[in-house]
Parts: sequence; C-alpha cells; structure tokens
Amino acid sequence: MQSAMHPIAVSKTALRCHHCGREVGETVHTRSLYRVDYYALHTGEVEPITLPRTDESAPPITALKLLNANQIVTCTDCYRQPGVRQERESLFRPELTAAIEQDAAS
Repeated sequence: MQSAMHPIAVSKTALRCHHCGREVGETVHTRSLYRVDYYALHTGEVEPITLPRTDESAPPITALKLLNANQIVTCTDCYRQPGVRQERESLFRPELTAAIEQDAAS
C-alpha cells in the first residue's frame, strides 16, 4: 500500500525580516553567482561559566553559555541601513553596547 502523502505537502515556515516584516527568500545559487535575500543572526541571553581544562595545570576557561536562543532575520534591504547594522551588533555583542553607554555616561 502506498502513502497518500503528496510530496509538496511538506512546507517550510516562511521567514520574515525582524525589522520590516517582509517575507524573505532562500539563497539562490547558480553556476556563476548566488543571490542572498537575508542574513540570520543567532543570539540570545548568555551567562559566563567557568570550565576546567583537561590539563590540570592550565587555568580554567571562561565561556558564555547560551540560556535563551534567539534568531534575528534581516532582509538585504534593511541590512543596508546603518541603524539596523548597529542594532544587530548590539544584539550580537550586548557587552560592548553596555560598555559604550557607560563611557558616554561618565
């Protein structure tokens, strides 16, 4: 007995730009070029953790543990805007943004 499932029945969830809401398309590859319609940033809330090294004489390693994952999708149109790139950078490296704000307040 064959399955009645149609091969097109499986669909992907449409990605939308975090900034403007536009639906974005997949990257298209050809023999000579490719076209990108969006950039994905994987970020989220983190906390520092200390990990021991396998060599007991070496100092421990401090790393950032991802607590809550968040994916930020930015369409190519929004990515061209300096303010959007700055927002993405602050989401990716919030500790740098906090340091800049502290320096400005001093």
